[in-house]
Order: sequence, then structure tokens, then C-alpha cells
Amino acid sequence: MRWENLRSLFGQRGDPWIDEVHSVEPRPLNEREAGWVRDILQVNDEWRDADVSQTKVVAEGWCGENGVSLSMILQAPEPENHNAKSERESVGNLWINTDDGSVINVQLSQFKDRLQEIYVLFVDTKNPKRKLPETWTEV
Repeated sequence: MRWENLRSLFGQRGDPWIDEVHSVEPRPLNEREAGWVRDILQVNDEWRDADVSQTKVVAEGWCGENGVSLSMILQAPEPENHNAKSERESVGNLWINTDDGSVINVQLSQFKDRLQEIYVLFVDTKNPKRKLPETWTEV
């Protein structure tokens, strides 16, 4: 599968030049990403017991017209969850408010019992072209 076609798989359309998601050397989720995934899975009854220990990021990059969203494509050697009732769905999302007034929305999706994507949208109304910072303080 070509990573740039992932959005069309989920029914999202847009200009092909907007997404800059590229394959990367497979890597484990970093501490921040793993925390997001754990937080989202904990509130989803179908996914709470999913095993994400082997889940890796295989593609990533900035997306959107101003590059303010980040997409990380996930892959595991085995399905993380055999209990999913839907072939394709949003597993969940979380909202983070920061002390500087910006908002971070983290969305986690799955396809055929496998986590598929972590999509991070960063919104700073004071500076709409600002990308996700390395650190922030939650409120």
C-alpha cells in the first residue's frame, strides 16, 4: 500500500500535494505517542485490552495546507485486537488544552483489527501556521 493513498482508504479527499507523509525506518512509539495511544485505548471497551507492544510507526509527516497536522502510520506484525466489531473505525481521540491557549487533538484509527494511524491536529488561533511544539504545558 502506498502511504499517500491512506487518506483515500478512509474516504478523505484532498489535494495530493498537501500530505507529506513518507515511509520511515520502522520505529517503536515514543513515550508521548505511547501515552496518547494508552489514554485513548483505556476509554474504548473494545480496545482496552489490545496489545500494542509490537506496534511501530512506519510512515509519518506533516499534513494539511499549513502543515499543522501530523500523521503517523502504524503497523504491527499481528492484529492488536481481535475483538473489534467494525472493519474500519475511529478508536477514539483526546483533546489537550495548553497553557498558551492552543489545542491539540489526537485521533487514533484502526482498519481490520490493526491500529492504522495516529493523527495529531494542532490549533493555535493566535498563530495558525505554527506547528506542534516539542513541549507544552497542559491545563
